[in-house]
Amino acid sequence: MNYEDTSNFLRVRALISGRVQHVGFRYWACEQAERLGLTGTVENLLDGRVEVVFQGKPESVQEMKAKLKHGPSLAIVQQVIFYNERVKNNETFFESLY
Repeated sequence: MNYEDTSNFLRVRALISGRVQHVGFRYWACEQAERLGLTGTVENLLDGRVEVVFQGKPESVQEMKAKLKHGPSLAIVQQVIFYNERVKNNETFFESLY
């Protein structure tokens, strides 16, 4: 995806804890982000959490935030912490990092 005007975009970093690794969370997050037209990354952290950084139109960001509170069907999300971040103008896709 290539967005030329990101002036009204929001960018969020989410740290998700619980049973969130080895349950398809990264794959699921990629699907959700692509469906919502978001760009960013998802990554398993060494401490057992998953980090999702995403940006896009405000309504899509809000929908992704709601989805992350539940995660995929095999996940048990115990806590999600959201941080607002500065939008990256040159980001064009969503990807899973290892």
